[in-house]
Amino acid sequence: MERFGSPPGPGGPEDVAGAARRRWPRRLLIGSVVSLIVVIIAAGLGYTYIHYRLNQIKKVAVAGETQVGGGQPLTILVAGSDSRAGESAGAAAHFGSAAQVAGQRSDVILLIHINPSTDSASMLSIPRDTAVTIAGTQSVQKINVAFNNGPSQLVQTLTASFGIQINHVAQVTFTGVMDVDNAVGGVCMNFPYPARDGSPTGYGSESGLNIPTAGQHVLNGDQALALIRSRYYQYYKNGEWIPEGTGDIGRIIRQHTFLRALASKALHEAVSNPLKANSLASDAVNDVTVDSGLSSNDILRLLAEMRNLHPSGIPSWTLPTTEAYSYSLGDYLVPEPTADQSVIQQWLNYRAPSSKPAPVAKAASPPPTIPPSSVTVAVRNGSGKAGQAASAAAGLQADGFKVSGTGDAPNFQYGSSQVDYGSGAGAQAKAVAADILGGAKAVPSPALAAGGVELITGANFAGVRSVPLPTTTTTTAPTTGGTSSSGLETVPPWDPTPCT
Repeated sequence: MERFGSPPGPGGPEDVAGAARRRWPRRLLIGSVVSLIVVIIAAGLGYTYIHYRLNQIKKVAVAGETQVGGGQPLTILVAGSDSRAGESAGAAAHFGSAAQVAGQRSDVILLIHINPSTDSASMLSIPRDTAVTIAGTQSVQKINVAFNNGPSQLVQTLTASFGIQINHVAQVTFTGVMDVDNAVGGVCMNFPYPARDGSPTGYGSESGLNIPTAGQHVLNGDQALALIRSRYYQYYKNGEWIPEGTGDIGRIIRQHTFLRALASKALHEAVSNPLKANSLASDAVNDVTVDSGLSSNDILRLLAEMRNLHPSGIPSWTLPTTEAYSYSLGDYLVPEPTADQSVIQQWLNYRAPSSKPAPVAKAASPPPTIPPSSVTVAVRNGSGKAGQAASAAAGLQADGFKVSGTGDAPNFQYGSSQVDYGSGAGAQAKAVAADILGGAKAVPSPALAAGGVELITGANFAGVRSVPLPTTTTTTAPTTGGTSSSGLETVPPWDPTPCT
């Protein structure tokens, strides 16, 4: 059923201008600086001129990097800043001014691992809402907060949280994609269905994406940003708008797809047109800041080592996480340590020069058996379905758990059930979660007192082991495409792909 607006076509009700002025930080892709530098410099410009251009790139001191020798595999952190400082009047009108959106966050955290000896590269994205302990603090926050004071804390947080060694850093302002995309004359993307962006309220459009017809569309700078910023992507099929429903994860996949297409287009334009190569180089050096340890000679050596890299063939992974909610963080993502390490090893070892098999993370030990009678749990309704908390409480009591009370969660937007727990109550929370039909995740919560356990039921709640709910038919968003169990991304059938 149509949730808002009219069938696709000009004159729809999306309030693009209004949405553009909203205060929440705009999500945007800032692609791989290495790939962009490769494609814009590779046109055979003179050595002296290349040095002149590379020396124009801004530098920033970064602490926490790991030094690596020439020719060795290396990892570059690409951080996309949502800072509005220094933006043009036109950009401020579209995305919000520095006064409206203060400070900066790393809306994109993209890791590029490069193996020069095999002319290969691979991408790994860390979702911006992943909750970790911020380096140098005892505070658990969303990881994008670590970028607020510059890249050093983000580098140190990535290493401390996931064991990833960062060798170099590049950060790009949100105008970078617009500049490069416009410089190459736009990127052609093939949309299998009409598409638009939605919003959390169901009205208007957060990013301004509006593709009225299926087929090939050349996206200019503004349209490219609207696509890769879209968190509420919808496609029009069989007479209705269908939300794809994966939020940031779907957006990351579209960002990776578009990045490969943009890099391939820029490479073609730069090689075939020296004047275009100069224009691209000018845009890149103005939109990129790199760590002070990355010299012009380092970049030139990397260009030579990676001369046979084809951007369209770069694979991408997304770090596995689980959705959760807490009073202090709101909606956030919980890392999955075993799955995360497995994906990180796949990403690092893609076409690695060594024949040694990739190490596999040790499986987590099974949780200890906790008698239900020793666990006291509060129950909160997180979906808004009438009687859900009472039903869950009765089922838990029937299975031997003690229930301290029932009530409503702070909101009714929980898609999945979760069990929040305070310090020292992880085993008890896992025991409750194991009793929930439909699945539930045990989530540490700084808002709960030590030993506290609280079940929040979600839309997927199907009862408890002893008391399942009656079977009902529900309509959900399609689940084809996205990330596989291995974390390797696949493009879903409703997403656009590069034109052939």
